[in-house]
Amino acid sequence: MRKLEADVLIIGSGPGGAMTAAVLAEAGKHVMIIEEGDHVPVGATEPYSLEDMALKWRNGGLTPAFGPVKVTYVEGKCVGGASEINAALYHPPVPSVLDAWAAEYGIDDFGGAPLAEHIRAVEHEASVSPFPGSPGIASERLAAGAASLGWKSVPVQRFWKYDAQNPLGRRQSMTETYLPRAKAAGAVLQDGLKVKKLLFQGRRAVGAIATDREGQRVDLRAGKVVVCAGAVQTALILQRSGYGHRVGQTLTMNPMIRVAAEFGDRINEPVIGVPVQQIEAFKPSMTLGCSNGSLAHLALWLVGAPGDRERLLAEWWRLGVFYAKVMAKARGVVRNVPLFDEAFVSYKLGKDDLALLGLAAERLATVLLASGARSIVSPVPGAPAIRSLSDIPALRAGVEAGKAQVTAIHLHSTVPMGSEQKHCPADSYGKLRGLENVWVNDASLLPDTPGINPQGTILAIARRNAQHMLG
Repeated sequence: MRKLEADVLIIGSGPGGAMTAAVLAEAGKHVMIIEEGDHVPVGATEPYSLEDMALKWRNGGLTPAFGPVKVTYVEGKCVGGASEINAALYHPPVPSVLDAWAAEYGIDDFGGAPLAEHIRAVEHEASVSPFPGSPGIASERLAAGAASLGWKSVPVQRFWKYDAQNPLGRRQSMTETYLPRAKAAGAVLQDGLKVKKLLFQGRRAVGAIATDREGQRVDLRAGKVVVCAGAVQTALILQRSGYGHRVGQTLTMNPMIRVAAEFGDRINEPVIGVPVQQIEAFKPSMTLGCSNGSLAHLALWLVGAPGDRERLLAEWWRLGVFYAKVMAKARGVVRNVPLFDEAFVSYKLGKDDLALLGLAAERLATVLLASGARSIVSPVPGAPAIRSLSDIPALRAGVEAGKAQVTAIHLHSTVPMGSEQKHCPADSYGKLRGLENVWVNDASLLPDTPGINPQGTILAIARRNAQHMLG
């Protein structure tokens, strides 16, 4: 049995864990980062390919949340976590949302103004940049369709670095930014270790028990523990450790539907990556935009067109993938099931959420037809393709009835922070109630869905909390 020791044990290497590690290590702390997955460097695999999904995504990217409408969600399982698998799109935290959280949950020293310096630091340190030149065919088509309807759309910035040697740039995920900084300051990264539970002596954590790739036990010892394993895995670890306080009872996510749309000419450009154009006319309750159009993903969203799939895939360059995402009111639950190695996640979309998703699907189909799409593969399996405005009411009805494929890529709120002890297991800076030396510092802390891609929000909050840990 191996034994590893550090001043600070950080469980998870995604945005929350990487930022925490960099701040604490640069302050002179002996930091050890534990990651369940492997280290797969940026560029080692083709983004969104089957190989990429097998190496970096938990369960290949198709983990189900159970409920009346099944929602499949995505978790990163690699060094760098979700920052290695997402579209790297950057949305600055919405000040009004942050201020509302501060008021509703009693979060001290929090809101748009207090977080502003941390937001600016993240934008600089992670090279938040606009896409240089033309944003690509799919983005231009979506922008033109939105303009014809009078809807505002913008090209979204990315965590991306451009230079003369590499005009297409390079993703600035955690393995390119905060993890190298942490390691340069002396932090140690241990990948391939899965933390099972924390170990306690009274109200203090003394470390954790993990297993390596061969299933052998590894004992971890530390003076402080920071759990940053993502909304689902953080809740699961705390539950297995015997920590209650409603952990895992308030899961939020941003449900979405995706569609493949066929155009008369080329629209799919793999070199662009995920097209950056998004329609902001309905934010924060609803966002419409472009998604990844790799062959692996195209095959997923063509399930509703079994008779035409072979032809469509043969002409993949005519296909683009687009999404409609909503800010749902639903809450889910993460449960630890004894003798089961994965979390059991349940999530119940309500009628209001499905109605909003149906409206989003209607608007997405409307703008795609306005953008020049010849046909849209319905997200409702077995339903006919959408070829004209007269087909859209049936699409909306199918989505509202809960018949569509629904996915989610942003999960939060399983350990919400704040001074409202009844609702918040963590205090205003992520320290767990009733424990002397355990913090959470990832998406779990967000008390509600931010309605946007949350990576920028998570990084800013993690930076704030890590600095507070230093006193």
